[in-house]
Amino acid sequence: MSYDYKHLTLDQRMDIQVGLKEGLTLQALSEKLSKSPRTISQEIKIHLERKENQRAKFNRSEKKDCIQHLRYPYVCDRCPFKAYCTSDFFSYDAKRAEQSYRRTLRETRQGIHITKDEFERLDDLLKQGIYKGQSPIHIKESHPEITVSERTIYRYLDQGILSTEVYKLRNKVRMRKRKSKSSEPLDKGIYAGRTFMDYLGFMHKNPGMFTTEMDTVIGLKSDKKVILTFIVIELHLFYACVVYKGVGGVIRGIHAIEDLIGLDGFKKLFPVLLTDRGFEFRTPEDIEKNILGEQRTHVFYCDPLASYQKGAIESIHRILRYVFPKGKTLDNLTQTKLNKAISHINSYRLRSNQFKTAYELTKEVFGKDLLNQLKIEVIDPDSIHLTPDLVK
Repeated sequence: MSYDYKHLTLDQRMDIQVGLKEGLTLQALSEKLSKSPRTISQEIKIHLERKENQRAKFNRSEKKDCIQHLRYPYVCDRCPFKAYCTSDFFSYDAKRAEQSYRRTLRETRQGIHITKDEFERLDDLLKQGIYKGQSPIHIKESHPEITVSERTIYRYLDQGILSTEVYKLRNKVRMRKRKSKSSEPLDKGIYAGRTFMDYLGFMHKNPGMFTTEMDTVIGLKSDKKVILTFIVIELHLFYACVVYKGVGGVIRGIHAIEDLIGLDGFKKLFPVLLTDRGFEFRTPEDIEKNILGEQRTHVFYCDPLASYQKGAIESIHRILRYVFPKGKTLDNLTQTKLNKAISHINSYRLRSNQFKTAYELTKEVFGKDLLNQLKIEVIDPDSIHLTPDLVK
């Protein structure tokens, strides 16, 4: 039998308490919780509670120690001699055991976990070594008697526990202060019903719907503008628009696309949007509905750190980077220049399309009018240009 070696939960401790009252064997309790018998036995022994028995005092009899408390089940819950036993009573309480466990877990993660002699030795070695220009890792590796890790040494220095000043570390004085994260909390409730598994379920119930992957491409971190990108997976149709950073920029970009192709056209071409959990996409209701409150699409989010779930747009970004390489500003980019790049990319023959262009596939399904509304033109194969010179 395979055991679960994770820490016990409150529910599992409640099961232990109930099992002891029901008289379950250690093996039966082990199988019920998928925990090793030793784990359960140690849990009961550690959190065993003792209550003094006053019966011997009132009966003027000798108080005895019961050896049953030295082995499973350790407690007196099902003992047949409980009614007249003069030994102290032992019991197990799940809630108090959980409180004790949490307190121990918290306390063991605080403070300094080395002896006074070890700490003084560490402090002396660091003080002498750093004064001579040595690094903490060099000092640690040169002295096997130092039992703490390099990370712990730096933590002690940062907290001012050691007598060596932090500014005496050569690299420390050159490090910039880390930027604090945004204090504005992210409401994770927005993902309810919009996860990747929800997307798969939705597509199963609505076969034949097109899926569009959505993302953003940045130039420089200091830029005010980004490129909001879309790719219709089934057609490999690529579209993009220049927007300002942030939530508002994304919403305005989507409104602009609806203005170009109309609400009905948007519903047909972009019925489902799949994107990542970026800050700029955190208002799904504003994306799904237009300014009149009419439903135009359905938004779903990939799992964290799962870019492979929207691999089509990641692939098209590699081609887009031929024209807009990393490290180059996008603040001077206009929609007219971007439309030019979009047309060239949609006329580019890809193996994943069986070498048919996205322009040809989209024209077969939606006709030329939709492509004209999006200002996507057909480009002669020999005239396709995918370098930064295209948008100069």
